[in-house]
Amino acid sequence: MANSDKPAGLKPVKYMNGTPWNGAVRMYYKAAASNAIYKGSAVKLAGSADAAGKTASLDISSASAPILGVAVGFSNNRNQVLDPTNLERDYCPASTAMYIAVVDDPNVIFEVQEDNGSSAHMQAADVGQMIALASTSGGSTTTGLSAAEIDSDGNASNTASHTAQLQVLGVVDREDNEFGSSADSTKWLVRIADHAYAIGNQNTSAIYTVGA
Repeated sequence: MANSDKPAGLKPVKYMNGTPWNGAVRMYYKAAASNAIYKGSAVKLAGSADAAGKTASLDISSASAPILGVAVGFSNNRNQVLDPTNLERDYCPASTAMYIAVVDDPNVIFEVQEDNGSSAHMQAADVGQMIALASTSGGSTTTGLSAAEIDSDGNASNTASHTAQLQVLGVVDREDNEFGSSADSTKWLVRIADHAYAIGNQNTSAIYTVGA
């Protein structure tokens, strides 16, 4: 059975020690001038804070900075993960100031879908290697989910330039997740290797090739 093509950004699953993700998040502030952010969007520090100076600011991730974490909740209050005035709020539109709950622990493992690359599918040999997000922006205003996927095409980059920010840990072990040279939209487990709070752990010397 072919895999369902349902990009949803990065979904927190568990910690590196094997325990399930416990829902822990930290609140950040998105200024009105910044981009739309969806559930599952990778985000980065924006170098500022809210008006009170108590909550660090963020923006959508890019290939020019380490990843801070992944957005999972949206609110108008820095002390609430959800917006009690709108329980269906599931993304932050562009040009809208909002507080965002972020999974920012460097030890969290995420599930993410590979894109349907034009030249190669990811292989078993890619496990342990570095890989980039095919895109960081974009998402559904209906579901609130990010459209981000990992880039399954050949990708020769290193974390020194922040272009290969994730490390592949393995295929998601599920019966509905087909893996192989002809399988599109395979779901993978990854960790953020180029992390804003663990920059000393990134490998800036080696060059990795993914999807070769």
